[in-house]
Amino acid sequence: MPDLIPDGVRALTTLRRELEKVEPLRQTAARRVLEQARRNAGRRPTPQARMAASGMMARRGTVIGFGSRRVFGTGSPEGVKLGFISYGAEFGSSSTRQFGPRNEGGYWLHPAAEGDNPQLDKAHEDYADKAIDAAIRSAGF
Repeated sequence: MPDLIPDGVRALTTLRRELEKVEPLRQTAARRVLEQARRNAGRRPTPQARMAASGMMARRGTVIGFGSRRVFGTGSPEGVKLGFISYGAEFGSSSTRQFGPRNEGGYWLHPAAEGDNPQLDKAHEDYADKAIDAAIRSAGF
């Protein structure tokens, strides 16, 4: 039978150590957000969202896009710089009303991170499950 004091302390120490190993989770979460963002962008009626999403990448746990990167879409044989279209693709035009109102919540990238994203939820759940399993194993339960 396990001794609850030393085994419990060992389990909690292991749990904390495992939960502090966040780098793999950060990169997995960034990839899951980007995958969902690309799906969201694919459902937008105009090509700008798809173009901007194609230029984004998951790097070191962050979804980023370099403003100078060229992205291609319908009607852009030479491509356009990601920095020129990314704001409008995510939020709508800030100056020209004919392109629709600004959407402060975003259209495709922000909802992927803040909205319903089952793959992101699964990544977080798997991370917590692994940490808990390691804690249980270390306590000898």
